Amino acid sequence: MSSNNRNRYNNGGAGSSSSNSNNNNMMDDQAASLLESQNDESVNALHAKIRAIKGISIDLHDNVNDQNRFLEDMSHSFNQVGDGLKTSAKRMQTMLKTPHGQQTCTMAVLVVVLLLSVWALWAKWSK
Repeated sequence: MSSNNRNRYNNGGAGSSSSNSNNNNMMDDQAASLLESQNDESVNALHAKIRAIKGISIDLHDNVNDQNRFLEDMSHSFNQVGDGLKTSAKRMQTMLKTPHGQQTCTMAVLVVVLLLSVWALWAKWSK
């Protein structure tokens, strides 16, 4: 073989391997591009899910704060009712210590019993 033929053969062989190398590089670039776009889509989907979870957690936080305020208001109301009942019980005890107060209390109980009896009879007869 002449040196020219050898050079042509070597160049042709190198050109062929260079062409395969270019094809492999293109396929690698396409695969990398595809993987990167899939990765970007997955990241975007993950961001959307994170935003949704953040919104839910903010709503839960607000709901818990509202319920805590409601419970504090209820506790305050119950405390006021309890204080009022204690005051009424003390007044009732003071009233029952006097003879006139005992008569008044007896009369009030009799009136309540009479009203409940009339209501029960009326409910029974109206059926």
